[in-house]
Amino acid sequence: MIAAVSHRSIGLTPGRAVRIVALFLAASLASGCDVDFDLMRREHADKFPAELSARTLGALPEGKPVGLTDCVRIALANNLDVQTARIHRRLASLDRKIAFSNFLPHINVGLTSYTSQKQQALGVGGHYQPMSDRSVTETVLSAQQSIFAPETWFLYDAYTKGEGVSELVARRTRDLIRLQVATLYFACLSQEQSSKAIESSLTQARALLKETEALAREDLAMPSQVEQVRTLVRAQEASLAGNARTQRETRSALLEAMGLSPTAEISLKTETPISVADEELPEQVLQAMLNRPELHVADRTIEIRKDETRIAIAQFLPKLVGFSDLTHSTDSFLKYSNLWTMGISGVMSVFDGFANIFEYRAAQQREKQAAIDRRQKCMRIMLEVVKARSQHDQALDQWEVARQELLSSKALLDETQAQWREGLLMTSQRLDAVTRHATSLANAAAAEFQAQVTAATLLDVMGVSPEGSDHEEVK
Repeated sequence: MIAAVSHRSIGLTPGRAVRIVALFLAASLASGCDVDFDLMRREHADKFPAELSARTLGALPEGKPVGLTDCVRIALANNLDVQTARIHRRLASLDRKIAFSNFLPHINVGLTSYTSQKQQALGVGGHYQPMSDRSVTETVLSAQQSIFAPETWFLYDAYTKGEGVSELVARRTRDLIRLQVATLYFACLSQEQSSKAIESSLTQARALLKETEALAREDLAMPSQVEQVRTLVRAQEASLAGNARTQRETRSALLEAMGLSPTAEISLKTETPISVADEELPEQVLQAMLNRPELHVADRTIEIRKDETRIAIAQFLPKLVGFSDLTHSTDSFLKYSNLWTMGISGVMSVFDGFANIFEYRAAQQREKQAAIDRRQKCMRIMLEVVKARSQHDQALDQWEVARQELLSSKALLDETQAQWREGLLMTSQRLDAVTRHATSLANAAAAEFQAQVTAATLLDVMGVSPEGSDHEEVK
């Protein structure tokens, strides 16, 4: 740290000098505040979409479908929440390094240069003798080293644990991004399957409408039956249009989670479904207790609160600091131009309005609160596992029922089609079979999607991820 101070008293009154300095500072600040924010917004609005499109094109080559693994990889590289967590981790590392500087010596250099209007003199017996030069420059090299300050050790230890907390928070952020991407990915696949089912149902409904209209012209079908089929066609067309809109929204949400342009196009490919190991509920709860980053954060938070209590205790102890100064002066009236000064300084708080006592009591209460927070998080995570396991089991049962219902509706549709061609069934019966089969297709796709989402959710609440139970130990 270098400080330079220059004092010149050459015909300037103190008031005038202050006004000159004030005008100079005002002019400097005024020039720095002249920012055209409207222009800034226009420039960013022009540049940002182009930059986002370029990043999207680089991550998603045109015509190349991506799977869940690719989507997660792209999201972890581009998602803004992940980037923010990385910055917080770097800041925590810098805070720890700043705290470590308390153990190192602090060296300062000070430079003072001044010129007096008149040479000062000291009067003795009516005679005045000069006591210093009119122009003097003093240079001071000072060093301070902490000798005894125990709170610095506890402070550094707390910042070290804080760095570990930031890494755990960053890992949890990545896990949540994985879950979000997986949920949106399977939603897109489910909607694609629903779209195919609706298109198939619409094709059958249109064919049925043509056949029914032909029968009506031969007086073999009632007008009401024609209108029923036409209503079915319009309903399927509306469902198909709604599905297209939903797909657009879901794909935009997926692209946004991946840190890409929500207006871009993305082609997905189906990958191996997410599966959960066949384990008992107590084992899954235990995994969550061991793996969830929130509980590791709670452990470190308790230790940080203990360090704060130790720091509060250390405030009652004396602080010892060693110092050394090397002073050089150009004043010719001094016998020694260079002078070393060394010593030890000690400070001990005797009475500060009981602030240190109350701070110690507050630190104790924060330590107890951290322990209670950890117990609350444990109970909440246990409940999350129970709920996620129940929802996953229920989704698997519903998926099995939906697949069986699809098989049943397909068999009924085939039989109904054959009997209707033989003239053994009424058109309304064939219409019911077509509608039931279309509904079964949509239900099966939705049930499969729900099973995948609940599997991903269960793995997330258990803390099972590429950075879960096998994660690198955080200090």
